[in-house]
Order: sequence, then C-alpha cells, then structure tokens
Amino acid sequence: TKGMVSFENTVVSLTFDDGDADNYVVRSVLADNNLHATFYIVSGFTNTDGYMTSDQLRGLYSDGNEIGGHTVSHTKLTKEIDGNFLRAEICQDRLNLLASGFEVTSFAYPYGHYDERTKQVVRDCGYNNARIVSDGPDIIPPEDNYALQAMPYIVSDTQLDKMVRYVKEVANQGGGWAIFVFHHVCDGCDQYAVDLESFTGFVEWLRNQQINNGLVIKTVDEVIGGELKPAVAP
Repeated sequence: TKGMVSFENTVVSLTFDDGDADNYVVRSVLADNNLHATFYIVSGFTNTDGYMTSDQLRGLYSDGNEIGGHTVSHTKLTKEIDGNFLRAEICQDRLNLLASGFEVTSFAYPYGHYDERTKQVVRDCGYNNARIVSDGPDIIPPEDNYALQAMPYIVSDTQLDKMVRYVKEVANQGGGWAIFVFHHVCDGCDQYAVDLESFTGFVEWLRNQQINNGLVIKTVDEVIGGELKPAVAP
C-alpha cells in the first residue's frame, strides 16, 4: 500500500550506556513488548547511588536483555592512558560482569573514544564486539566488529517521531543496522535523556513494525554472534 515502508532488511538495536538507575523503568516496557535491549554497564558504579543494583541487572538479564561492558569507572580511553590501566579498565569490567553470572560479549567505549590500541585490548579481554557513538547506521555484517557505528545520541529533545524517522530512513536507503544509544530515562533530568513516554511509544511502534512489516529488533550480541570467550585477567 502507498506510503508503507518495508523493513525486511532493517535491524534495530536498543542500547543503554552506563547502567543509570532510571534505566530500570524500561524493564517492563521491553518485557510487555517482547523486545530485548543491550545494557552497557560500568561495573564499578553498580550498587552505588544513581546506578542500578546487581539484582536489577539480573532481572533485566533474566528477561533476555543483554549485559555488556563499559569499563570499570567510565574512563575516557585516550592514548595518554597507561597500558596496564587501560587493560584493567576493560578486562576487569568484563571479569566483574562474568562473575555476576552474565554472558558478556559486547563492549561500548566510554564517550565513544577509541583507537587501534584500545580496540586490540578490547579483543584481548575477550569481547566479540565494541560500539562507538557515531557514523551510523552500520551494515550487517559490519566492516569492523570493534567499531560498531551508532545513530546520533538520543538526547532530551529527540522525540518519538525523530526516532521513528531514523529507522524509516535506514529502511528507505535499502536497509542496515540502526543502533540506538540511550542514557538516562526521565523527563528532562539530563541532556542525554529520553522520557519514558517517548521510549514506550518507540518500543510499541518497533513491536508493531516487527509483527506487521518485517522489522528485526535484536541485541548487539544477537547480531554479531560468536562464542563466549573465557574470562581474561587484567
């Protein structure tokens, strides 16, 4: 029918950075719509003020959501950082999350900052993929599993229609992989925030397109695949 978009070559991944406490409100929204997201967790912040608890993460995980790594302390991974510290931030974060019972294969660079050295450490620490914060949409399979390209940051003025438009634009260009990056979920508490109403509307729209128009919604790990690698000490 006129105006209908076919989404059969389009994949959407919903990702959340940092493990902010307010992210937990999306658990029921995702579950109600039978969709799963990827949560990149700063393990050193877990169970501290403003961040989700281990039990909340386990709840998300038990629903089928993915838990990924985002360093121990949300350090900007620049070339100035000592190699041992870099390795500790990345490997120890994965160790911490594995020890909590999560199968951890995906990583996100804090602030999207990465270089060849950082990519190699992410590989060495046992991750199968890593996400940046720009240059999206990506393609499947991606050109570089350690620099997955994401859509523009979702910020407080990114309304529902804009998120929908991002997905439609990818479909209209022949398809691809639209990785969405969310931070806070609240009404105006932060520049990098989506309000729950907009997020809920987006998830319901995604579910509707999945059922009726062939849109695919997957976690990052579901797109990239690969076996779970053993824990690697820093």
